[in-house]
Amino acid sequence: MRNFMLSAIIAVFAVSAAFAQSGEDAFKNAEKSYKTYQSGQDLMDLQSAVDAIQVAMDDSQMQSDVDAYLTAGDIYATAVQRYIQDRALAGDQPMEPVVAQAAVKSSKMYMKAYEMADKNRDRKTALKGLEELQANISNEGIYAIQDKNYNDSYQAFNTSVAVHEFLMENGGSSTYEGNDAKVQEEQYYSALSAVLAEDFDAAEPILMKLYENDYEDAGIYDGLYKVYSGKGDMEKAGQYLAEGREKFPQETQLLFTEINYYLAQGKLDELTDKLQEAIDAEPDNMSLYATLGRVYEQLYQKRRDEDPEKAAEYFDLAKKNYEAGLEIKPDDASLIYSLGALYFNRAAKMTEQLVELGNDLSKEGQKKYEALNEEINNEFALAFPYFKKAEQTDPSNLNTLIALKEIFARQDDYDGSNEMKARIEKVQAGETITESYFN
Repeated sequence: MRNFMLSAIIAVFAVSAAFAQSGEDAFKNAEKSYKTYQSGQDLMDLQSAVDAIQVAMDDSQMQSDVDAYLTAGDIYATAVQRYIQDRALAGDQPMEPVVAQAAVKSSKMYMKAYEMADKNRDRKTALKGLEELQANISNEGIYAIQDKNYNDSYQAFNTSVAVHEFLMENGGSSTYEGNDAKVQEEQYYSALSAVLAEDFDAAEPILMKLYENDYEDAGIYDGLYKVYSGKGDMEKAGQYLAEGREKFPQETQLLFTEINYYLAQGKLDELTDKLQEAIDAEPDNMSLYATLGRVYEQLYQKRRDEDPEKAAEYFDLAKKNYEAGLEIKPDDASLIYSLGALYFNRAAKMTEQLVELGNDLSKEGQKKYEALNEEINNEFALAFPYFKKAEQTDPSNLNTLIALKEIFARQDDYDGSNEMKARIEKVQAGETITESYFN
């Protein structure tokens, strides 16, 4: 037992000693692994160099050493170069880099080395490192966007602009020198990444700078809308959106943003024209018909009591758009359900009148009751085939099951109604129903 305990103590001591290496020792290990990588191109050597330099640069002693910063810049620059090289060979497939944000880290190391350097030679080395790194900073951002790592892409493109400005301010040679359009493009992708990451505080000043410099891209207005709507300032968001729509009337990106704006504001009447405009631009986009159908259905419900004639017109337009969507995607469960719900909800509303007529026990009252009840049953009968098909497409849809339960009950089909009740309870308990009742 004592031998076992002694072995354990020795093992713990050995592990602790490994982690307790000084920053200087870690730096020497990083240099050694880096030189080995340069001669053999073994990825494990590069990984060892990266791991060691990270330990070294956490040491306060190394943080006052210009050579350490320059070496760290070189190692991180090589890491991003290897990542870009391997990524190009792998195609568009995401892959783990040796170290995240290698180009950003390398840039920071070179800029810090330049600021600390007393010797002109070291400053020139730092500037040269930045000059050679520039293209890969942008490449790192592009791959991060492709992988939906928006915080990383924001950091990369933001750093790309910062490095350009640093080189220009300190006598270096920037790839973007004299190319303001390219610099603005990097700023644009930086802002776009920040918006996608929902970092609106980071995105706002970049977008405003581009806006003030008349950067010609509809995405600026879309981005400003998202920034201010994300901050809860819908008035300002709406102003930039309206300005963008006026400036870029053919841009569907802004049109769809405007549609979402009107949806959020509940401006149904304005929405119909916007959605029809979108349909004209993208006639095969099924979701647009579905959305327009829902808008007309809401307008129908809104006008049903105050203007029955106009409400009936909206009902027909809702039905028309749902059916148009089904022509594009015949088995879409949500559209099939929407058509069933359109009739079902109209019938359900009519039952309110039925309750009132039920209190009139006169012969005339009963006659009206029976006529309305028959009309209601006809409406439920019109809804039934849609719900049946919706259930066959998605047997676990709770709303479909609830509607079928009610329709079966009205048809005096108690077996069907009870089966729907049982299925509803299973779904509510977290079960998934895979087999349709109608199969």
